[in-house]
Amino acid sequence: MHAACRELPTIEECRAAARSITDECLRECVSLQCGGTKINCGADVKKECALRKGTGVSALGYVWRPADAGCQNPVSEVNWCEEPSSRECRAQAMVHELAHACGWKHRQGLGVPADDGDLRCE
Repeated sequence: MHAACRELPTIEECRAAARSITDECLRECVSLQCGGTKINCGADVKKECALRKGTGVSALGYVWRPADAGCQNPVSEVNWCEEPSSRECRAQAMVHELAHACGWKHRQGLGVPADDGDLRCE
């Protein structure tokens, strides 16, 4: 995880939260990404987070995912909003975003936290 960004889970917390994923390829992809993805939290990310928050969506992060992303070809960057939340919530949010980076989509299930896109934690 990128030390310059605030409100990040640790690699260990991220990997522990990824254990809930039932698909082996997706779980392994997310677990590897917990320690190997680039985390962006600069001015452009803050603007996008503010726009998303203005729509009523409380995003802790987001990923720009190309069509060819998958568990064998993950996106290597996550945008992090640096919103305060509990340690458990941050880990679940990061796993959710990393699952997107690994090609997962909302409502596919597979044990990804907040399957419908609505992470209900503080």
